[in-house]
Amino acid sequence: MNSADVPTTDATIFSRLVTFDQPGDVVIAERMLNWKFPQNDQDRMQELLDKNDEGTLSADEREELEAFARVGRFLNVIQAKARLSLKNR
Repeated sequence: MNSADVPTTDATIFSRLVTFDQPGDVVIAERMLNWKFPQNDQDRMQELLDKNDEGTLSADEREELEAFARVGRFLNVIQAKARLSLKNR
């Protein structure tokens, strides 16, 4: 499969950018596996999700929820690549 066959999304572009192939990257990869949203952000995401389920989400709140989702996808990509790099060492 060539790069033209892979959908171009923020996550796929970021996935190609993030590599763990340099000396010292093991430490970085291990640290990245511990990254998570702070509790206040987790609480806010839950509040926004609840409002979305209730149909009471404002336009600004929808943008905020979408921003959390984008950052969450990036975090998932980074952590998946980190896990693979550690597994393949």
